[in-house]
Amino acid sequence: MTRTFRRIACAIALAPGVALAASNAADYPERNVTMVVAFAPGGITDTLARLVASELGKTTQQTFVVENRPGAGGQIGTEYALRQKADGYTLLVAASGYAMAPAQKKVGYDPIDDFEPVALLGIAPNLLVVKPSVPAKTLDEFVAWAKKEGSVPYATAGTGGANHLAGEIFRVESKAPLLHVPYKGAAPATQDLIAGNVPAGFIDAMTIGPFIKSGQAKPIAITGASRSALYPDIPTIAESGYPGYDVSVWMGVFAPAGTPAPIVERLNAAIRQALQSEEVQARLKSSGIDTRTDMTADAFKQYVHEDVERWKQAVATTGVTFD
Repeated sequence: MTRTFRRIACAIALAPGVALAASNAADYPERNVTMVVAFAPGGITDTLARLVASELGKTTQQTFVVENRPGAGGQIGTEYALRQKADGYTLLVAASGYAMAPAQKKVGYDPIDDFEPVALLGIAPNLLVVKPSVPAKTLDEFVAWAKKEGSVPYATAGTGGANHLAGEIFRVESKAPLLHVPYKGAAPATQDLIAGNVPAGFIDAMTIGPFIKSGQAKPIAITGASRSALYPDIPTIAESGYPGYDVSVWMGVFAPAGTPAPIVERLNAAIRQALQSEEVQARLKSSGIDTRTDMTADAFKQYVHEDVERWKQAVATTGVTFD
């Protein structure tokens, strides 16, 4: 059965029960809810999911169980969640790779049609940083220095990630002679930058943050659309002469397509409330994660759909391959 036919069949089957689903939403959840995390335990997506799950348990009087299904950059967990019933009792916790992967390779889900975006959990600021000896403090100075150098290697956590594309998009827009140097993770990329073996890097705030604080790395700009609440003094690339530039890493909650809208709205409100707890806020701050507790389910849906299109355009513009 094709994906399109499956969605039509599902809609027809559910139509008589829409009113009942809406009336039952007030009692949701009535049993345990599984939150499928598409990554291994211990990472920021998993940690944030567990913090939110704990808070949701307190407010709903039901248990939110975190189930890790890592592999293939999040694709295994995503495709597993897709196969579950659209009743609000199985949720997916994914990151921006959810929107990015379809622009890079063939995946077993449609990021627009197969899931219903529920709530944003957090946005991880990423930064363009340089080693302290680089004679640049602003983005204009960095570009001028790079052009004078003739070739400037920049480190990232690996090929195909958000930071890789952040660097390539900036390379194209600025015409700076940047050369991508992929590492097996943000930690080794940061270590080489701190050691002076590579002059620049596009690195996530959680990893590079302590080294910015110690003066071992110099921040030039934030890659997101707006300044980070955690780094309010660091300008964005967009405001530094590249309007429209926005490469962010986010984490969010999704439900299989067909999940009743009242349940999605109820979950969105509960998750936004959970994000405001002192424990979650403290962990977000210590991990270098921004959040948006004002984002409704509809707003998050628009955010995700725009991100899907952004990655398609980014891959087409930069000509990046992911072999």
